Amino acid sequence: MDYFEQLGVSRVSTTIEIKKAYRKLANKYHPDRNDNVEAKEQFQLIQKAYDVISDPKKRSLYLKSNYTVITDPREIADSFWQSAFNQAQN
Repeated sequence: MDYFEQLGVSRVSTTIEIKKAYRKLANKYHPDRNDNVEAKEQFQLIQKAYDVISDPKKRSLYLKSNYTVITDPREIADSFWQSAFNQAQN
């Protein structure tokens, strides 16, 4: 499941829509409100999804990387240069 699906929003959702969806899910799965082990895991996934798609730079990288998360700085640099190279060829 990609991050947009995780939060139940579309790829063209606004920051406000993303934040609203995040808050709704965070309230449902927050460990202080739901003591189920699976809820804790779900909350962590929701947090990660929100962290990526609510930040314009991270969201752009996520979309350009075909919905995979890049956390290694070298991979981020490689992705950037590959994207720049591809755009230069077009």
